Amino acid sequence: MKIGVLAYQSACNFGANLQLLSTVGYLKRTGHTPIVLNYEADDFVAFYKRITAPEVYTAYEDFRERYMPLSRHCDCAEDLAHVLEDEQIEGVIIGSDAVAQHHPLLERVLFPTRTIVSVIHMTQDRYFPNPFWGTFADYMRKPIPMALLSASSQDSNYHLFLPSVRRQMYERLKRFGYISARDEWTKEMYAAVSCGKLQVPVTPDPVFAFNPNCKDILPSKQEILQKYHLPENYILLSFLDSRTVSIEWLNQFQTLANKQGVACVALPFPQGMKFQHPLQLEIPSPLLPLGWYALIKYSMGYIGHNMHPIVSSLHNANPFFSFDNYGIKKLNGSYTNDYSSKIKHILRLADLDDYRVSCLSRMFVPPTPEVVLDKVLSFPREKNKHFAEQYYQQYENMMNQILKSFQSHA
Repeated sequence: MKIGVLAYQSACNFGANLQLLSTVGYLKRTGHTPIVLNYEADDFVAFYKRITAPEVYTAYEDFRERYMPLSRHCDCAEDLAHVLEDEQIEGVIIGSDAVAQHHPLLERVLFPTRTIVSVIHMTQDRYFPNPFWGTFADYMRKPIPMALLSASSQDSNYHLFLPSVRRQMYERLKRFGYISARDEWTKEMYAAVSCGKLQVPVTPDPVFAFNPNCKDILPSKQEILQKYHLPENYILLSFLDSRTVSIEWLNQFQTLANKQGVACVALPFPQGMKFQHPLQLEIPSPLLPLGWYALIKYSMGYIGHNMHPIVSSLHNANPFFSFDNYGIKKLNGSYTNDYSSKIKHILRLADLDDYRVSCLSRMFVPPTPEVVLDKVLSFPREKNKHFAEQYYQQYENMMNQILKSFQSHA
């Protein structure tokens, strides 16, 4: 079959690109023809150009052209429908990633702030409806099978959704032949908007199958060590700012790691952002998704923010310690409800939740460098490996169900 894949292909983001590459790799190795749907709204493009260094943005464009079988560009649901018909695509997989978002006004209001009240503005992909909810189907001459693969609502506060929005969401979701969520929070959102009618499974992120799906394009360890001038034993650290851990904390951690014969390496964020640090080694930017993934795969551990470093570590049974920056802030950051955290969910499944701390609250105090290093050096690799093998089988089952849903539609 010729299958379209719709997600955040144009995001300058490591995880977004890796998820797509994994799905493309799976479809290829199972005899299908994948087409990455090159959809991006104008405000989304403007947002990434604003937050991304120009040389990094260009590098990502080149990366996608090289590794993704892209359709022609489209910027709205109607144009996307024309691409699907012109390409004669037989089914569409939407996701994985934060493709199930909706952030109502009440969720985006901050109080108190310097101006007493302020409102967070977001790009249209983070509001319902949009093409990630299958709106392109309205413009097609005949129905096309659609599947939602491990979708995430990215901390969307669904308790605040208006009844009319819930009803419209459910009408959209009924058009899908297969739906799964990447975390419990999104599963519960689907149940809430459907008055309990949608009880979807929680399924793996596609990066949990990256090694078998993308083995032909993955750099070797020797290539990575030579390219970045790294020693055999290194730990990666990556923090958004110095509010999570101080320069003094990083200095102490590096001293302790060096005594164990381990180098500390600063890992940049995808848009080219770097954090202030005293570490001896630093990976230069632009850093692209395959190199980023390989750096984590071959390291002695990852310490820092974000979800996909943890997913990549779990997939490779590699040590980590997560400073979890997901959740819903309350009282302007004085309190955080981290139940919606995707990291918390996956580590609870893996029975590794003591390798994570929630760091969003303004009252957060980090664990000591000694505690974090000990966690990394004593990491239960065999336990993790068993979980990764089980989760990979769940991934294979999910993909088989998606393809069966497409075939039954035909």
